[in-house]
Amino acid sequence: MTMSSAGMMAPVSTNIIELIVGIAATLIGLFAIYLLIKLNRKLGGKIKTALQYFVLGVLANIVAIIWSLFFEHIYVIAGITFNIHQLLMTLGMIFFILSTYRFSSLIQS
Repeated sequence: MTMSSAGMMAPVSTNIIELIVGIAATLIGLFAIYLLIKLNRKLGGKIKTALQYFVLGVLANIVAIIWSLFFEHIYVIAGITFNIHQLLMTLGMIFFILSTYRFSSLIQS
């Protein structure tokens, strides 16, 4: 048994499952970024910015997953507690919204 971030005992198998799922999600996300970059090179033009924001959103989510795997969610700086995972996921959501806005403006023009 290991100690979870909430101070409760968690079975090792749960941590192994989280590790496997986290690694799988990271690899899938990196593969998605690779495909998006290839697509962006072929398409370019007005769609380029929308795809770049989407890539940044995926990247922020990947970093959130990696952060959680190694450092859990909480980080304390000078007595102030930050939920880094939540902040990175929020940043990713902002990039997804910007990407959606760019795609919608392409459709309207």
